[in-house]
Amino acid sequence: MSKEIEVKNERYTIQSIDKALDLLELLSEHGSLSLIEITNLLEQPKSSTFRIILTLENRGFISRSDEDGKYCLGYKQLMLTRNLLERNTLRTAALAEMKTLSELYGDTVNLGVLVDNQVLYIEIVESTHALRMTDTIGSRSPFHATAMGKAIAAHIPEASVRELVDTWGLPVITPNTIRTVEQLFSELELTRKQGYALDDEEIVEGARCVAAPVFDMHGRPIGAISVSGAMHRFKQEMLPEISRHVRDAALIASQKLGYEA
Repeated sequence: MSKEIEVKNERYTIQSIDKALDLLELLSEHGSLSLIEITNLLEQPKSSTFRIILTLENRGFISRSDEDGKYCLGYKQLMLTRNLLERNTLRTAALAEMKTLSELYGDTVNLGVLVDNQVLYIEIVESTHALRMTDTIGSRSPFHATAMGKAIAAHIPEASVRELVDTWGLPVITPNTIRTVEQLFSELELTRKQGYALDDEEIVEGARCVAAPVFDMHGRPIGAISVSGAMHRFKQEMLPEISRHVRDAALIASQKLGYEA
């Protein structure tokens, strides 16, 4: 983003709304906090912070515990999330194909989108196996360590990927996590060539994940579908078959959104 655009965006920002959103994101990250803890973490005056809290509490966006007096997200968040998921065209387009993949392999099937440098899980069809992945709807994972993140990033401008890396870095999750920009772009090039991305114990040791991108009617990658499970169920010799089914599922979802290959 250019300096000119940044200055323009700051000029039109409503600070009180900005602070209220900071507060909601803070509670989402920490779970529950006292007024003092919120004030310290936001580095804002106690009086103005309390007014924001009171306003959000009156609207149901946060609530206060009767037991310890701490604040947490309110039920209004659930209502908004439910409405978002019900009306999300990407989720609607992908869900039937995700269920088909789940029935085929019995492993966890995920749908994710790229938000900043992370993959946000917006739908999950749980595995039928005892050993399963622990991601939940709303959870996030670094894009460079996930198959879905790499599947999406492989189809966005290189400059955008470099900006993500420059801003957020490449945090190491396991010994197999991508650590350098050179390694990342080599992986993204391979992903484009083969049509799918692989997470090979890069975020969870002992687990492997295969993902393919979902495109909108303009050919833009708006999400990805993945199948993930334990290494012994995702052996190397099974990857051609698994990746074909994942690619097919992502393509059908893309076509439902108006994409023409």
